[in-house]
Amino acid sequence: MIKKLRIKFILTNMCFVISILAVVMGTFYVSNRKRIMRDTSMALIQSLSHERFKMPPDKVEFGRRPRKNPLPIIPVFIITLKSDNTIEKIEENNITVSDELASSLIKLVNGTDSTEGVLKDYSLRYMKMPGRNGMEIGFADQSYERDALEVLLVNCILVFLTAIILFFILSLFLSHLALKPVKKAWDQQNQFIADASHELKTPLTVILANLQILSTHKERTIKEQEKWLMNTKEEADRMRQLVEELLFLARSDTESVEAVQISKLPLDFSELVLNGVLLFESVAFESKVTLDNDIQTDVFIEGMEAQFKQLITILLDNACKYAGANGSVSVFLKKQAGHGVLTIINTGELISPTEQEHIFERFYRTDKSRVHKEGGYGLGLSIAKTIVDRHKGKISVASSAETGTIFTVTLPVISHIQ
Repeated sequence: MIKKLRIKFILTNMCFVISILAVVMGTFYVSNRKRIMRDTSMALIQSLSHERFKMPPDKVEFGRRPRKNPLPIIPVFIITLKSDNTIEKIEENNITVSDELASSLIKLVNGTDSTEGVLKDYSLRYMKMPGRNGMEIGFADQSYERDALEVLLVNCILVFLTAIILFFILSLFLSHLALKPVKKAWDQQNQFIADASHELKTPLTVILANLQILSTHKERTIKEQEKWLMNTKEEADRMRQLVEELLFLARSDTESVEAVQISKLPLDFSELVLNGVLLFESVAFESKVTLDNDIQTDVFIEGMEAQFKQLITILLDNACKYAGANGSVSVFLKKQAGHGVLTIINTGELISPTEQEHIFERFYRTDKSRVHKEGGYGLGLSIAKTIVDRHKGKISVASSAETGTIFTVTLPVISHIQ
């Protein structure tokens, strides 16, 4: 899939690039083609007005500013006709013309009604202008024009092809860079699907086995079958936990920002944290973990109460699970610079710097064997980060032998509940 997506990205990008380059180079070629043709016409006009022959190329009339880009020296000759269309004289500039050729050219030009045009067979551009005693016809050799257009066309093609090659190389690099997060997410998703399938397979197998046992002992009472029923319920609860976590993340991805804003309400965050600590006192006691707290009162925030309860539950559950036997968990809440700062510190096994970089990623698990033992799926901290992000807060983790493992949540506070 990633390979096909990359090819599609490159093809789409190259189609846009080629289209834009074609328009730009086409416009450049057409504009320069007109300029080159205009240079030839200007050379004819100057020759017919005798300015080209009366003034040296390096001099200009008094009071007239010189051209920044002087016209190229184009072979031009002027044929002056008498009133009876006979040749009076031929003025040549950088070209030699025989009387026979001049007569042939005059016949061709007189056979047309246009005052200017091109004689393709002779590769000449002509222009007619009335003279004092008859007609003056100027002819300009198109060799310069043709050569310049050929060079221009070749240069445009070379620039076009070079640009396509460079943009293709750039597209390869950009496709790799742009699809790197997609590939990472795809790999994580595949890994999660494999892990989730394994996790679901175990409870499903237990449930089916328990049901098989129950069906083979139909004569026994519910009390006698309580062991198998409790095992079935326990495995069903684990499956429900996984499904609920997946549904929360799916809704977080699809739910609009407007819907989140509408459902936000003023909350007493101090009370929410304190209630969470009280709920986990029994859990900590059973796990032989000391649970302490220092919660500042009147810390008000704005958000979704159910999600903040879930956030506190995830962090406290995580801290109590991994504090270790005879360990400790400390919960602190205080106001600081317009924010409410929730800090949860636990002892126990440390989290390495490498794992800290990925710990909030979806489906990431630091120790698969330990997580499996604790019944988790590696989604809890990802859900916690999603909740904090949606409420414009920040969550971070630090772990060292001196301080233990510290999870810090920073949320914007409001002045009071309205």
